[in-house]
Amino acid sequence: MVKSYSSILVPLDGSEYSKRALDEAIEISKRLDSEIELLAAVSASAARPAGIVLSGAVRGKGATKSIDAFVKKAVSESTGFMQECAAYCQNKGVKAIYKVVSDNPAKAILDHAKRNSNGLIVMGSQGLRGINKIKVLGSVSRQVLENASCPVVIVH
Repeated sequence: MVKSYSSILVPLDGSEYSKRALDEAIEISKRLDSEIELLAAVSASAARPAGIVLSGAVRGKGATKSIDAFVKKAVSESTGFMQECAAYCQNKGVKAIYKVVSDNPAKAILDHAKRNSNGLIVMGSQGLRGINKIKVLGSVSRQVLENASCPVVIVH
């Protein structure tokens, strides 16, 4: 018997793997008559350009303003992307809502899934094989897979 998943969480980062995960979630959603919740998590470390640390600009009020500006821009760009993804879902006949947060991605995904009682998480992976898998030991998908309180589907 297939469990009913009324809400499927789909974390997106703009990668090809997350786009594949979205397509998979759409197909699952159609079969189970589920709603999709799209989530993007922007972290300050991901939004900050690498050179800002090396330039010494990380000290003082100017650095905080610069980092805040980069995070704000990343959140704005992510919001536009999420609107496009929600429209994509709706064009495929699936209801979708979205949220963009400024937080560590793995923590944001796990917190959102628990807080919103998502029955399933469908997300992409980096798709590394062989010895390269060692690189993903701390990856977001692995952290979610190991710590989620609901089933997780990882799409390659």
